[in-house]
Amino acid sequence: ARLPSGALFGEMALLSRAPRAASVVAARPSIILVARKDALDEIAAHQPEVALVFADHCRRRMVENLVRTSSILSAVKPEERPALVERFVTRTYEDGERLITQGGDSEGLHLIASGEVVVVHVARADSTILSKLGVGEGVGEGALVLRRPSNADVIAACPTVTLHLPRERFLELIKQHPRILAELYDLAVKRDEETT
Repeated sequence: ARLPSGALFGEMALLSRAPRAASVVAARPSIILVARKDALDEIAAHQPEVALVFADHCRRRMVENLVRTSSILSAVKPEERPALVERFVTRTYEDGERLITQGGDSEGLHLIASGEVVVVHVARADSTILSKLGVGEGVGEGALVLRRPSNADVIAACPTVTLHLPRERFLELIKQHPRILAELYDLAVKRDEETT
């Protein structure tokens, strides 16, 4: 994005505690006002409504970023994406917390809004990291689309925020947007082959 005067940036990593997902570079000489985390924490403690405004802004920014970067959402027309994302629920995970458990039934689809996850397959006593996934990528599609238990654990590698679409809402969504099912099926098959 190109940010004009008055724009806010840096709040995502500050509030989510996840690594920064993008760099910001001055396009011309600029004067920037900086609010440090400890100062913002103090303001939020004395004025909780400020914290709520920041949290709301943060969710909107995450949604905007996902709408632009997610290959899964790219299967839907740009003008339909914001309404589609409203069906998702925001979930937060701490470093080391599981989003998906190998062998478990699917609870739904996760789109990573901030942070990073590792996908780990456990066989006997050995565990293998299959991949690391970041902002804009999805997990949980294999168990949903292929209708079987998950074939890997998905674990937050740092504080992570996802937009989660529960399984029952997923079924409604693909009836209205069959191109998403095609995109997720291709992704599920590709990842299944990589795991094998």
